[in-house]
Amino acid sequence: MAIDRFEHVTDWPIAALEHKWAGLRSFAPDRLPVYGFDPSERRFFWFAGQGGFGIQTAPAAADLALRLLLGQPDGAIDPAPYAPVRLR
Repeated sequence: MAIDRFEHVTDWPIAALEHKWAGLRSFAPDRLPVYGFDPSERRFFWFAGQGGFGIQTAPAAADLALRLLLGQPDGAIDPAPYAPVRLR
């Protein structure tokens, strides 16, 4: 679909697909994920920066996010290293 759309808006036919990637690998400056409420906008919750290890960390990240969203941060993972405030 992407190749078809690309070819319709350019004069550049695609002869062969050499690589494909179906995902966005985002990173915070310190390469750690970001989980928690934004310090300047408390209605915004960050769940970003998983980079290339989001699938492996998804169960633990989801548990941490759930606890933070519910205001129950005590658990197996310390939320401090992942808090958005560290990026300010």
